[in-house]
Amino acid sequence: MDKANKPAKVIVKINGKAGGGNREVEVCDWKNAEHEAAAAADGKKEDESFDWVLPELDAEEVKEFQIINYTPEPKKKKVLKKLKSSKSVPAIFFSVAAAVVVGAVLGLIILKITQYQEGQTAKSASPAAGISLQSGAGKAAQAQLPKLSVGIIQAGVFSSKEAADAAQKDLAAKDLPAMQLSMNGSRFIFMGTAGSIELAKKMENYFSAENVEAYAKEISFASKKIQTVTSHDQNFVKQTEPFFQKLLHAAAGAMQNGELPSKDLEGMKPLFQKISALDNVKQPTLQKLKKYETAGYESLLSYQKNGNKQDLMEAQQNLLDYIKVYSGQ
Repeated sequence: MDKANKPAKVIVKINGKAGGGNREVEVCDWKNAEHEAAAAADGKKEDESFDWVLPELDAEEVKEFQIINYTPEPKKKKVLKKLKSSKSVPAIFFSVAAAVVVGAVLGLIILKITQYQEGQTAKSASPAAGISLQSGAGKAAQAQLPKLSVGIIQAGVFSSKEAADAAQKDLAAKDLPAMQLSMNGSRFIFMGTAGSIELAKKMENYFSAENVEAYAKEISFASKKIQTVTSHDQNFVKQTEPFFQKLLHAAAGAMQNGELPSKDLEGMKPLFQKISALDNVKQPTLQKLKKYETAGYESLLSYQKNGNKQDLMEAQQNLLDYIKVYSGQ
C-alpha cells in the first residue's frame, strides 16, 4: 500500500554513471492532467463569454456627415443660365434684325426690277418715244420706228401689177419720179411727196403742167418694231424720221417755188452730218433708209447750187423710195 502510494523515482545515468545529485522529478499523472486541462479550458470559455451592453441612442435623425475642412464649390449653374439667357437676347434681336434687313433688300430689288420692266414696256408702247431699247447699247436690241404720215401725189390706182408697171414706165419716160405700192388689194402709183396734205395740193399744179393727172392725199404708216444690231442702228432710228420730215418740206417748197433757199438746207445740215457719221449701221432696212435719206439731201444740195431740175426729180425719187422701204415693201 505504501509503495503504491509512494511517488516513483527516475534515475538518469550519463555515460553509464548516475548523476552527481539526486533530483526528484515529478511524474505527472496524464489522466489527471487531461482532467485539469479540460477544466482550465472550460474556465477560460466562461471567462471569455460576456454580455454586450450597447448604449442607448436618441431617436434623433443622424446628421449628414461633412468634412470639417471642405469648402462647397460655388454654384455656377444659375449664373451660367443667366449669362446664356442674357446672351441669347441680343442674338435673337440680331437674327430678327438681319431677317428684316434681308427681306427689305430683296423686296427693294424685286420692286426695282418690276419698275424697270414696266418702264421699258411703256417706252416700247409709245410711238412718240421713237425707240425702245431692251438691251445695252452696242448689242442686239429691239427698236421701234415711229408712225410716219406724209402728204403724197398719186398718179393712179390699178387692179393688176401689169397695168401699174406700165403706168410707172410712162412716168419714167417723162423724167418724172414714180413709186408703186400695194395697199388694200390695189396697186397705187405715186410721183411726189410733201410734208403735209396742204403742201401736196399745192404741188398738183406742177404735175398738171407735165400733162399728168395728180391727186393729193395723205398716207400713214404705223410704227413698227425692228431688230437692231449696233449702237449706230439704234441712234439712226432716233434721228431718221425728224430728218426725213425736213427733207419733205424742202423738196415740196422747191417744186412749188422753183428754187430752194440756202437757209433750208443749212438748217438740216447738223442732222445730215450726224446721220452720215453713223457708218456702222448694219440692219438691212435701216441701211436702205439711210441710203435714200442721205441721197435725197445731196440731190437737194445739188439743185440748190445749180438749179438743175433733174436733181430735184432725183431728190423726189429718193424720198419716194424711202417711203416704200418704211412701209415694209
